[in-house]
Amino acid sequence: METPNQFPHHQGSLVEIDLLPVGLLELGEDWRVLRANRAASERFALKSDQLPGSRFSQFLDVGDSIVERLAAALKESPRATARAVRLARTDRRIDVDLIVERTPANTLLVTMIDADARAAQEEELARLQRALAESERARTRMREITTELTAASEPPRIIGSSAPMLRMLDQIERVAASPATVLIHGESGSGKELVAKAIHAGSPRARRPLIAVNCASLPESLIESELFGHERGAFTGADRQRLGKFELADDGSLFLDEIAELSMQAQAKLLRVLQEGTFERVGGTETVQVDVRLIAATHRDLAQQVERGRFREDLFYRLNVFRIEVPSLRDRKEDIRALAEFFHELHARRMARPVLPISERSMRRLLTYRWPGNVRELENAIERATVLGDQDVELEIEIPDAPNVPGSDPQSAARGDTSQIPRDVLLDLSLDQLSRLQIMHALETRSYRVFGKDGAAEKLGINPQTLLSRMDKLGIPRPRTMRRALRGADESSD
Repeated sequence: METPNQFPHHQGSLVEIDLLPVGLLELGEDWRVLRANRAASERFALKSDQLPGSRFSQFLDVGDSIVERLAAALKESPRATARAVRLARTDRRIDVDLIVERTPANTLLVTMIDADARAAQEEELARLQRALAESERARTRMREITTELTAASEPPRIIGSSAPMLRMLDQIERVAASPATVLIHGESGSGKELVAKAIHAGSPRARRPLIAVNCASLPESLIESELFGHERGAFTGADRQRLGKFELADDGSLFLDEIAELSMQAQAKLLRVLQEGTFERVGGTETVQVDVRLIAATHRDLAQQVERGRFREDLFYRLNVFRIEVPSLRDRKEDIRALAEFFHELHARRMARPVLPISERSMRRLLTYRWPGNVRELENAIERATVLGDQDVELEIEIPDAPNVPGSDPQSAARGDTSQIPRDVLLDLSLDQLSRLQIMHALETRSYRVFGKDGAAEKLGINPQTLLSRMDKLGIPRPRTMRRALRGADESSD
C-alpha cells in the first residue's frame, strides 16, 4: 500500500514526491487532483489536504482553455507540454511550464517547473555555452601559437642545391657561430630574411629572440622610436614609455631589412650602438646598454649609396664585416623545380588540397620566365595554381600580371618558341634546358609525331630513335600519339 508521501511514477516506480523541488500533481481522467507534493501546494498557497478533489483548471489563470489544449495533445501523444502558464489564486505572478504525462494507471502526472527559474537556467546555459566557445577559441589560438613557436624554433629550410646556393649555405654556416655583424645583399624577394633566420638559428643566441624590422615600411619620423624606444611625453601621442627593438632583441639578434632606407640621423645613432652598445630612448636621458647581434639586409649597392652621400661611410664599414650575396632566382634556375614542388606541397597541405605533379608545359614556363620578383613571386604563382588546380590531374602554373620585362612572355615559353625569347634569357639556360625547349617546340609543331615525313625527327634533322633517346634522357614523356606513331611505323616497315 502506498503512503501519502509516495507517488506512482509513470514508469511504475515509487518516488518520494515531497523531496522534489518541482511541483507534482496526480490527476484523474476528469482532471481533478488526486494528490500533490509539498512544492505544488506551496505554489498554490494551499495546504496539501486542500488540493485533492479540486479541478486542476481552477488553479490556472486561463482555466479550461489550457486543460482542453493539453487534453487534445494527450490524445495524439502520451506527453503534452505548455510553456509559461500563469497560475491563479496567488499573491504574486508565477508562470510555470507544465508537463503532463499519462501513467500506466491511466492517471495524469503533472510536473510544474517555475518558468522564471527555467529562464534563469537557460540564460546560465547560454552563458556557459558562450564561455565554452570562448574557451574553444582560446584553445585554438593556443594551438596556433604553439605551432608558430614550434615553427620558429625549428631551423629555417632553405631550398636549393645549385652552385650559388651551396656557396651561400657555406657562408651562413661559417658566420652563424661567430658574433660578427652580417650584411645580406640581394634583390627583393630573393630570401634575405630567410638567410637572417638561418644565421640566427645557427648561432649561440638561437634560444633568444630574433627581432625583425623593415626599415622601408616605417615613416622617417617613427624609425628612431621604433628602434630605440621612447619615453612618456617624448612627442604627441607618447602616453607611456615604449621599449624599442634593440631592447627587445637584447641577448638575441636584430634583423634590419632594407637598412639603406634609414635616415642619416638614425644611421648616426645606429653607429653608436654598434660601437658602444649603448643608446638613449627618444625623449630620454638614461643610457641603455644592450648586447645585440646585428644582421642587416638591403637590395641597394651600399658602396654606391656612400658615394652619393646617402649612407654614412663609417656605418657602411661597420656593417660590411661579413657580406653574403643571395643569388637571384634567374641565377639558380636549377632550383626552380625543387622550389615549385616544395611550395606546392606546402600550400596544398595548408589548403587540404591534393598534391599534384607539375606539368611539363608549366615547368618550361617557369624555366624561361625572368622572375623579377624572385622566390616570392614564384611562391605566389604556385599558391595561385594550387588554389585553382584541386580537380586537375597535373598542376598548371600561369604567371599572371607579369611585368613587361625581357623574357616575361609566358605564352612564348609555353609553346617552346625560342624565337620569341630574348637572347639574354637563352644564355641563362643550360644546354639540356635549351635542348629540351628545342625538342618540345618540334613535337608541338608536328602534333607530337616523331616518325614520318612530317615528324619532329625530320624537323630536327636527326634519326627518330636518336630523338626518342634524347627525350628519355631529358625526361620528356612519350604521349599516346607518339606510341601510335611508333606502331604505325613498325607496321609500315613490315
